[in-house]
Amino acid sequence: AEARANGSYPINALRNTAIQAVRTTHFLVLDVDLWPSSTLNEAFRSAPPDMLRRKYTALVVPAFQLDLAPPGDTEDSAAVRFYHSSFRRVPTTAEELDHCVAQAQCSTFYSHTSAETHLTTPYDKWWKAAPASEPIPITCFKHARYEPYVIVPHLSTTPTYSEAFTGYGKNKIELITHLRFAGFQFYALPAAFVVHMPHVKSVQKIAWEAGHHRQQMDRLYQHLVAQLVSRFKRPRTPSCHIGRLL
Repeated sequence: AEARANGSYPINALRNTAIQAVRTTHFLVLDVDLWPSSTLNEAFRSAPPDMLRRKYTALVVPAFQLDLAPPGDTEDSAAVRFYHSSFRRVPTTAEELDHCVAQAQCSTFYSHTSAETHLTTPYDKWWKAAPASEPIPITCFKHARYEPYVIVPHLSTTPTYSEAFTGYGKNKIELITHLRFAGFQFYALPAAFVVHMPHVKSVQKIAWEAGHHRQQMDRLYQHLVAQLVSRFKRPRTPSCHIGRLL
């Protein structure tokens, strides 16, 4: 409880523990509040075999959100009923997702609040891509805060999470930044997606927003970037903006 209150919850250490338990050739970096489409495994297996054999390929799984607001701000019985109802509405196929978007009940993830975090995902091309078509290259990042959910090889050459990052703040973007510098190329995976499930804001998130842990993690992230520049010089996947490093 104390670790959660002061921001020292070892989120990245736990993520690395999960990665160590992986027994497949690849793994998906995903948060627990996102739901994968029923087509994800088939879409992954449809990717070109030579691409899946590459050490430095990251397949981006486009992220959407269910635009429903939970009742109130506490985890009570009404919230539990809301969660059960939400699970029945979450789209799991492209057709269901298309209908959900058309009904204004789904949208691209964080499009209303922090669009830059998923802006680089080529949603327009993804919608038009046929199932089993070639993954869509992402040749540059439109924003330094882009933090997609990716499928990466389970190899010693794949960076893992920096366990110096705890609690909230920069704990996902640091991995994506490391992947960029380590030489990974990013591609959007056709016919697959994940959907964020709406939920009550946690007590820990509220405390983080009011505290100073955010600034600590921001400084730690800048230190990490400096280390990556010293080691790799520049990211393989550059910024879309001339003159910017990230």
